[in-house]
Amino acid sequence: MSRIFYTFLYVMTLVGLFNSCNLKEIPDNSVPGGTGNASKFETSVGGNSNDFPNDAITSSDGGFVIVGYSQSFTAGDNQAYIVKLDSKGKQTWESNFGGAQDDYANAVTPTSDGGYVLCGRTRSFSASQDIFLVKVNASGGKVWDKFYGATDSTETAFGIVPIGTNGDLLVGYLSDKGTGTSQIKFLRVNSNGTKVGNKLAFSGKFGLTDMIKTSDGKIVVVGSGYADNGTVTYLARFNEDGSFIWENRYPAQPTNYTPAFDVVELSDKTLVVAGSDLGSNDHDFNLVAYNQIGTKLWHKTWGGANADELFAITLSKDNQLVVMGYTSSFSGNNEFYLSKRKATDGNQIWERNFIPIANLWGALATASDGGFLLVGGENAANADILVVKTNENGEYK
Repeated sequence: MSRIFYTFLYVMTLVGLFNSCNLKEIPDNSVPGGTGNASKFETSVGGNSNDFPNDAITSSDGGFVIVGYSQSFTAGDNQAYIVKLDSKGKQTWESNFGGAQDDYANAVTPTSDGGYVLCGRTRSFSASQDIFLVKVNASGGKVWDKFYGATDSTETAFGIVPIGTNGDLLVGYLSDKGTGTSQIKFLRVNSNGTKVGNKLAFSGKFGLTDMIKTSDGKIVVVGSGYADNGTVTYLARFNEDGSFIWENRYPAQPTNYTPAFDVVELSDKTLVVAGSDLGSNDHDFNLVAYNQIGTKLWHKTWGGANADELFAITLSKDNQLVVMGYTSSFSGNNEFYLSKRKATDGNQIWERNFIPIANLWGALATASDGGFLLVGGENAANADILVVKTNENGEYK
């Protein structure tokens, strides 16, 4: 599931000493209600400075690919970062890309030849901020990189999906000229990264964080809509050519802070969006479900006395919802939060909290064995990317 960052700042607590990549394979302990047979591990990836995740996917060989950005390869600047792990959490390769300025990877998609294309933003190749695309082969070697943009605006790619039958890719991005209003645009490139189309889809006040292709070939984007009185959950649907179909802002009359960060499609074409809702105490976990024409079906909010926020959602092997975020309601510290919820109404099946994390962002993927991969930021100085693999019951040890 693509999870990405645009308007949301990382919050970090830097303590302790540098912790290099340490892999811990944890024996399985099954619990009632599930076999518990999926593998479990905890590890960290990155270099000798700060490293941050934005997206994670399961690879065709049962491993995992994580993208984000890293300060470990250049002095003082961020570089786009990609790392490949096998199914047991062992690192098989890593690569970094960019120039003399800041470069970020926000999302990744596999390609038919076994490689990957990551998308994000760069300031290294022109006077403004541009879309950044990098194609790597199955071993992480760079095949090509491209940047696209205009001199009078900043561009940030927030999602990428395959379209058509010839290996083309559709990149969703925001274009901002500093007027307070952004434009949702779609860039189509071929398998060599050459631009074959560009479409202005919609203008408004929003920050977008994810994009998916639905089972009927449509494009859905998710994020936050901004208004004078608050921030709302924003969802919009487009045709593959970028033409607009519908949008939904929930609540319709904002009086609070209700951002959204990720979306998943169910087998019945229902769309479920994960985010947070600023309740009476603090941020609460928030899920909103919509049908394929954008009508809200149900809404579920829950949480404790302190800050709780979702930033990723996926489906379990039995087609229930699994959400991930952070919580400070259990111990008072920010920890990973993982919960399985009923796809019909968002009600809880189980929930877990574990391991202090530093940056309040991360990614989630369903593993090929039915477990779940959680990615976040270590709570340490020169923080690496923290990677936790649970079994299908959400247990990691």
